[in-house]
Amino acid sequence: MKRFITLAAAVATLFSASAKIEKSNERTADHKKFDNYSYAIIPPAGYELTDNGTAFRNPEKKSSISISHLNMILDASSENELLKVTFQNFVSGYQTNESVYINDAEHYLVSKTENGRIFTTLVVPEDNGSVMITASSPVDDLAEIEKTKEALLSVVYVDPADMASNPIFENSLYSIANQGFRAQPEGSTLVAFCESGDFAKEQATGRLVYFKVLMNEDAVKPKEQKMFATEVVKALVSDHETITSQNAVEVNGLPGYEFFITETVNGEVKSKSYAMVVFTSGKYYCFTSKANQEIDMYLQKFQAAAKSFQAKK
Repeated sequence: MKRFITLAAAVATLFSASAKIEKSNERTADHKKFDNYSYAIIPPAGYELTDNGTAFRNPEKKSSISISHLNMILDASSENELLKVTFQNFVSGYQTNESVYINDAEHYLVSKTENGRIFTTLVVPEDNGSVMITASSPVDDLAEIEKTKEALLSVVYVDPADMASNPIFENSLYSIANQGFRAQPEGSTLVAFCESGDFAKEQATGRLVYFKVLMNEDAVKPKEQKMFATEVVKALVSDHETITSQNAVEVNGLPGYEFFITETVNGEVKSKSYAMVVFTSGKYYCFTSKANQEIDMYLQKFQAAAKSFQAKK
């Protein structure tokens, strides 16, 4: 994964390898990369766990630490391109990166400064994807930045059963690795989902979902791509939703189209979401920020629209 990070090494002083990493090594001596293991983050002093259990908040310091997933199934070497697109999309806009070693496992630390805040993300590699832990702090509070960084580097790998019985984890931020996979309709694969709204473009809501459908080499010719992308995304849009804009995009050299969608009920904007269709040899991918409980329904709609398009040819 390291070869996919091509970011400038600015603000490097914030990420010096330090004793904090060694301290993390001691706490993760039992680290094993199994699907039934969880990642736990112990909160710094002054942080409170949010109601949904996915983030810490420090109201006084206006800081936060959140956890999200980037899970994916790479079923062949050809899928490395998808990994590359996915990871580069995630780190796009981050100004610095470095590798850190926790229990002899390589992790990635990326950072960006935006609107007076510094966002630091620890990318925890898994066999089938990554867990991402992000800290946000005011850029002028160096002590708070160091405190949140230390929390990021205190990743603990633990069996969920041990976590439930150990009081040290009672108020920790944790996540079960590789959760969220499910059986898929024949002929299609749910490749990944991510809980990060930022990943799915600013103002997008819900989880980011990848739909992948394998097709013949000439399945969607270049001159048909715009029409195809529009048709399959329209199939995902409900009666209350409108495609407000669409643009041609290039993602890591792959052509595609992005769509911004607004849900309006009784004249009031309820939510905004985002979708993108990317084309590569013999395949196409749809990225959408629909809610997790709707994944199966949207996947079926996507599949039906694709078949309908092919039938018209």
